[in-house]
Formats: sequence, structure tokens, C-alpha cells
Amino acid sequence: MAEEDKINETPSEETPVVPAEEQSAITAEEPVTPEEAPPAKHKYADRLASAYPDKKFDTDEDHDKGMDEYLKDLEGYKEKGKAASKKLVSLFESEPQVGEIVRDMLNGATFREALARHISPEDLVAIEGDPDYEGWTKNKTAREEGAAKQNKFKEEYSANISLSEQAVTAFVESKGMSEEDADAFFQKFDDMIADIHNGKITPEHLEAISKALNYDTDILSATDQGRIAGRNENIVAGKEAVSTKGDGLPAPSRSSDTEDAPVKPNYMDEMVRKTKNRDVFA
Repeated sequence: MAEEDKINETPSEETPVVPAEEQSAITAEEPVTPEEAPPAKHKYADRLASAYPDKKFDTDEDHDKGMDEYLKDLEGYKEKGKAASKKLVSLFESEPQVGEIVRDMLNGATFREALARHISPEDLVAIEGDPDYEGWTKNKTAREEGAAKQNKFKEEYSANISLSEQAVTAFVESKGMSEEDADAFFQKFDDMIADIHNGKITPEHLEAISKALNYDTDILSATDQGRIAGRNENIVAGKEAVSTKGDGLPAPSRSSDTEDAPVKPNYMDEMVRKTKNRDVFA
């Protein structure tokens, strides 16, 4: 039996023996420190992030200040809510039909549907002598005048749009613009209008407007200068023609090595020269 027990015994796995040198090396290694846990989230972090998504709350002090602001906002909202509720209750008590109209609208009815159910049309018309007749008349007149102004504006706007489309088409055709040229031109025009509408006025805007407003005056002035230059040329040409005829006397002799003194141009000559060298219609 003893021999069978020895045969049936399962040999156990031997524990590996670590050499003394490796054991000393392992012992000498620095102890492994566990990873630091992330700081705990502040208990009001999610609530403040939802209430103030544009603000950052990094420290406990930030969260405390944020919570103070949050509570103040809630208190203010609560007080305003109480005041509004008090006014509504007073209104519904004095005019029960108003509350019924609001209730029907909350349940899906339109304003006119709810109004037809609870108020007769003749009840909406004040009669002279009623306590609210003056206020009713004033408000009715203001509403009618406002509606008339709005309708007139819509009509004028529609007519202006039609005239503008015609003007734009005629302008593009008169200038021989291609579609690309027209788009580029009106894009600049739109940009300038948008800038002015937004309160932005630049030197370029003023220069463009000045040229547009003074175009006819500038052209007339340039034309007058051209006429003056033409008259001056005729005068000079006449003088030269007279000088070529002579006065019948022999020309005075002069030394061959004597040069004529340069003639300094006067203001009129300079203006004529500038007018010749400038395209006034550019």
C-alpha cells in the first residue's frame, strides 16, 4: 500500500528559486506608488455648468461664488413670479372671461375660437358713456392708424422693389455690363450700404459718394477749362500769324552766339498745358 500511495501521488510544482543577487535587486527597487485619483467633482458642478454654460468653475471658491449668484437669480425670479401671479389672479378675478379664454387657448383653441366662445362681438364695442369708452376709442384709433401706416409701407416697399429692378436692369444694359461685372459692381454697392447701415463710414465711402454727387459739377468745370484753353490757343495762333508777316522793317541783327533768354510760362500757359495733358472725362 505504501508503494501504491507513492505511485499515485501527483508531484507538486516546484517553486522557482530566485538567486540572492536578483532578490537584492528587487528589494532595492523603489516602491510602486498607485496613480493619483482625480479630484472629486464639486457637488454643484453640474448644476452650475447647466445654469451658466459660458462660465468656468475651476476651484471651490469659484463654485461657491457661482452658487451665490445662482441663488440670487432664483430669489429674484421667485419674487418676480409672485408679483406676476398676483397681477394675473387679480385680472382673472375681475374679468373671468379672460381666464377662460386663456384656458381654452392652452388647450389648443385659437384666439378667435376662444373669443367666440366666451365673448359676443357687440360686447367688444364701447358705447359713449361707458367708463372705458375714452380709452377704447384711443386704442382703436391707434390700432387703425398703425395698420394703415403698415399697409402703406408695404405698398411703397413693393413699388420701390419693382422700380429698383427696372433701374438696375436699365443701368446694366446702358453700361454694357456682363453678368460677372454687374455682380461685382452691385456687391461693392451692397457692401457699402451694409457698412453705412451698421454705422460704419470709411474714407473710401465718402470719396465714392463725393465723386458721385459732384460728377456733373466736375465735368462742367473741366469743360469750361477746355474752352478757355481753346480760346487761349486761338489767341496764341493769331499772334504767331501776325508776327510772321512782319512790319516791313528789317529784322534786327544779333550775334550768332547770343541765345534767346528762356521764357517763363505764366499761369495761363501752365493751365493750358495741364488741360491738354489731362483727359477731363476720365
